Amino acid sequence: MFTKLKNLLLNNIGFKFLSLLFALILWLVVVNIDDPDKTKSFSTSVTLANEDVIAEMGKCYEILGDTNVVSFRVTAKRSILERLSASDFKATADMENIDLRKDGKAVVPIDITSSRYGGQLDIDRDNKNLEIALEELQSNQFKILSESTGEPAEGCAIGEIEVLPDVITISGPASLVSQIYRIQASIDVSGMFEDTESEVVPVLYDVNGNVLDTSKLTLSQETVKLKAQILSVKQIPINCETSGELGEEYKQVSVTCEPKEITVKGTAELLNRLTMVQIPSEALDISGAKETLTKTIDIGAYLPEGVSLVDSSQAKVQVTVEIEQVERKTYQVPVKNIKIFNLPSSYEIEYQGDKIPVTLLGYTSDIEGLEASDIQLSIDVADIDPGTNVVPLSLNMGSELALAENSVVTINLIDTNLQQDENAQENGNAQGSGNAQGDGAAQGSGNAQGDGAAQGSGNAQGDGAAQGSGNAQGTGDAQGSGNAQDGGNAQD
Repeated sequence: MFTKLKNLLLNNIGFKFLSLLFALILWLVVVNIDDPDKTKSFSTSVTLANEDVIAEMGKCYEILGDTNVVSFRVTAKRSILERLSASDFKATADMENIDLRKDGKAVVPIDITSSRYGGQLDIDRDNKNLEIALEELQSNQFKILSESTGEPAEGCAIGEIEVLPDVITISGPASLVSQIYRIQASIDVSGMFEDTESEVVPVLYDVNGNVLDTSKLTLSQETVKLKAQILSVKQIPINCETSGELGEEYKQVSVTCEPKEITVKGTAELLNRLTMVQIPSEALDISGAKETLTKTIDIGAYLPEGVSLVDSSQAKVQVTVEIEQVERKTYQVPVKNIKIFNLPSSYEIEYQGDKIPVTLLGYTSDIEGLEASDIQLSIDVADIDPGTNVVPLSLNMGSELALAENSVVTINLIDTNLQQDENAQENGNAQGSGNAQGDGAAQGSGNAQGDGAAQGSGNAQGDGAAQGSGNAQGTGDAQGSGNAQDGGNAQD
């Protein structure tokens, strides 16, 4: 049996070898016809390695164009290619292999590997490079500014807003870092009536208020915490006082503030004790001022600790101190406006006209709008003899106005009793230079001395006698007397 098997295998050995070789070739032909080599293109993103190499150079980079996505060709059996996808490949740019150029740019070779069928794939890696632009690396610290959005509940206001942390470090290309003008973090306080806090992302702005892209920047803190204090509000008046002395002819008329009230915020405990804001007199020195003064005062400096303005625009308060100078103005005052004191009942007063000139001294605000008919005067005629007199005037209008110096009025003071006696004597004189005679005799005599003189006499006797005499002296002076006896006597 063994011998037969041996003969079967060894007989015609050459022919059998040829048959095996032919079968192998035939198999290869069949395989190549059914599963040939194919080439296929793939694309994948480039992964960067050893980026710290760039930072150690004191530089940062920016990928140019779309070179961070690489396309490549892979050759393999069709059956293998059909099983491959872009995710099976990894493209890596190792910064340690960077090739610097003089124009400030650089290229980094890209190595492409496959996670499957590595030995059965032919990957085209020629001229696959990542192109980058290098720039100086800049790192700066920035203060984070806080702000609030929305309005708290009625009767409440925003107090202090705390930022934690309030400083962050930003690194990146110098051209971008240099554009950062401010960093803002905002917290929404809409409807809030008590303290609140929130985690927020800070926003970077340039000098024109445009938001900056942070994708190429590295921030030491991606988010910050804001804590907002919610306070009570209250309206309080402003009180002003002045210091210093004005000249004798000037006075302070008023002190006014604009605004008259301010709205402040603080804890309820502090605001309950606060009734007004006092601007001290030292802040308003009017020494020697000759006209109205206006001064801008920062009211915030006089608020108690823990209290501040709700609206910062109210910080500047305009204080106006109105100052006036004494003026002189003359009026034609009716004499009926003069009140007379200590006038005896038997005396009368005559004025030289219906009106008299009166000069008043006063400030503009007091004199302005004053009419002559409004002026009330008085005189005192005690111990004044009848006849023509110059009497001082007094003003009966309070202390705001005064009469000018030497304010007087000329009057004629008449004693009505004396005038009546004189009239009665003149009416009872019936004897003169001529005398009536009846059954008796009449005698009269007259004597005159001066530029001309006349004398005459007459005598009559009867049942009664009458005598009369008259005398005149001087050019313009006359004296006369008469005497009658007939059961009666009269003198003038």
